[in-house]
Amino acid sequence: MTAIPGPTAVLLAVSLWGALLLARHLTGRRVRPSWGWCHGVLAIAALAWALASIWGAGAVLTANAGLFCLVLAAIGGAFVALFRLQGERPPLFMVWLHAVAAVLGVGLLLTA
Repeated sequence: MTAIPGPTAVLLAVSLWGALLLARHLTGRRVRPSWGWCHGVLAIAALAWALASIWGAGAVLTANAGLFCLVLAAIGGAFVALFRLQGERPPLFMVWLHAVAAVLGVGLLLTA
Protein backbone atom coordinates (compact mmCIF):
# COMPACT_ATOMS: atom_id res chain seq x y z
CA MET A 1 0.00 0.00 0.00
CA THR A 2 1.37 3.38 -0.98
CA ALA A 3 0.99 6.62 0.89
CA ILE A 4 -1.15 9.43 -0.48
CA PRO A 5 1.09 12.15 -1.96
CA GLY A 6 1.34 15.34 0.10
CA PRO A 7 -0.70 17.72 -2.06
CA THR A 8 -3.44 15.15 -2.55
CA ALA A 9 -3.64 14.46 1.18
CA VAL A 10 -4.01 18.17 1.94
CA LEU A 11 -6.63 18.56 -0.80
CA LEU A 12 -8.52 15.57 0.63
CA ALA A 13 -8.47 17.10 4.12
CA VAL A 14 -9.61 20.49 2.80
CA SER A 15 -12.41 18.80 0.83
CA LEU A 16 -13.60 17.01 3.95
CA TRP A 17 -13.60 20.31 5.81
CA GLY A 18 -15.62 21.77 2.93
CA ALA A 19 -18.09 18.89 3.26
CA LEU A 20 -18.55 19.84 6.90
CA LEU A 21 -19.24 23.42 5.89
CA LEU A 22 -21.69 22.20 3.24
CA ALA A 23 -23.55 20.14 5.83
CA ARG A 24 -23.87 23.21 8.06
CA HIS A 25 -25.06 25.27 5.08
CA LEU A 26 -27.69 22.71 4.08
CA THR A 27 -29.10 22.42 7.60
CA GLY A 28 -29.51 26.19 7.76
CA ARG A 29 -26.86 26.62 10.44
CA ARG A 30 -24.55 29.57 10.25
CA VAL A 31 -21.19 29.06 8.55
CA ARG A 32 -18.57 31.36 9.99
CA PRO A 33 -16.87 33.41 7.28
CA SER A 34 -13.44 32.68 8.74
CA TRP A 35 -14.03 28.93 8.27
CA GLY A 36 -14.82 29.49 4.62
CA TRP A 37 -11.81 31.73 4.11
CA CYS A 38 -9.47 29.22 5.77
CA HIS A 39 -10.98 26.48 3.58
CA GLY A 40 -10.35 28.58 0.48
CA VAL A 41 -6.81 29.66 1.37
CA LEU A 42 -5.71 26.13 2.24
CA ALA A 43 -7.35 24.74 -0.89
CA ILE A 44 -5.64 27.29 -3.15
CA ALA A 45 -2.27 26.60 -1.48
CA ALA A 46 -2.70 22.83 -1.88
CA LEU A 47 -3.86 23.26 -5.48
CA ALA A 48 -0.78 25.37 -6.27
CA TRP A 49 1.39 22.70 -4.61
CA ALA A 50 -0.28 19.96 -6.66
CA LEU A 51 0.05 21.95 -9.89
CA ALA A 52 3.75 22.57 -9.20
CA SER A 53 4.44 18.92 -8.45
CA ILE A 54 2.51 17.54 -11.43
CA TRP A 55 3.23 20.25 -14.02
CA GLY A 56 6.40 18.86 -15.62
CA ALA A 57 6.28 15.33 -14.31
CA GLY A 58 4.57 13.78 -17.34
CA ALA A 59 1.50 12.97 -15.25
CA VAL A 60 -1.19 10.58 -16.39
CA LEU A 61 -4.46 11.81 -17.84
CA THR A 62 -6.43 11.22 -14.62
CA ALA A 63 -4.10 13.51 -12.66
CA ASN A 64 -4.49 16.26 -15.25
CA ALA A 65 -8.27 15.80 -15.30
CA GLY A 66 -8.30 15.93 -11.49
CA LEU A 67 -6.37 19.18 -11.48
CA PHE A 68 -8.73 20.61 -14.11
CA CYS A 69 -11.73 19.72 -11.91
CA LEU A 70 -10.04 21.35 -8.92
CA VAL A 71 -9.39 24.53 -10.90
CA LEU A 72 -13.09 24.59 -11.81
CA ALA A 73 -13.91 24.06 -8.12
CA ALA A 74 -11.65 26.99 -7.23
CA ILE A 75 -13.51 29.21 -9.70
CA GLY A 76 -16.80 28.08 -8.15
CA GLY A 77 -15.37 28.77 -4.69
CA ALA A 78 -14.47 32.31 -5.75
CA PHE A 79 -18.05 32.78 -6.94
CA VAL A 80 -19.34 31.56 -3.54
CA ALA A 81 -16.87 33.87 -1.77
CA LEU A 82 -18.17 36.89 -3.69
CA PHE A 83 -21.64 36.24 -2.34
CA ARG A 84 -20.23 35.85 1.17
CA LEU A 85 -18.41 39.18 0.84
CA GLN A 86 -21.74 40.86 0.09
CA GLY A 87 -23.28 39.25 3.16
CA GLU A 88 -25.62 37.05 1.12
CA ARG A 89 -26.13 33.31 0.95
CA PRO A 90 -24.75 31.92 -2.31
CA PRO A 91 -27.10 30.05 -4.65
CA LEU A 92 -27.36 26.43 -3.59
CA PHE A 93 -26.69 25.10 -7.09
CA MET A 94 -23.34 26.90 -7.13
CA VAL A 95 -22.39 25.49 -3.74
CA TRP A 96 -23.22 22.00 -5.08
CA LEU A 97 -21.27 22.53 -8.32
CA HIS A 98 -18.28 23.70 -6.28
CA ALA A 99 -18.51 20.64 -4.02
CA VAL A 100 -19.01 18.10 -6.82
CA ALA A 101 -16.10 19.50 -8.84
CA ALA A 102 -13.83 19.34 -5.78
CA VAL A 103 -14.83 15.78 -4.87
CA LEU A 104 -14.41 14.64 -8.48
CA GLY A 105 -11.00 16.31 -8.68
CA VAL A 106 -9.72 14.78 -5.46
CA GLY A 107 -11.13 11.40 -6.48
CA LEU A 108 -9.30 11.55 -9.81
CA LEU A 109 -6.06 12.53 -8.08
CA LEU A 110 -6.42 9.61 -5.67
CA THR A 111 -6.80 7.18 -8.57
CA ALA A 112 -3.89 8.63 -10.56
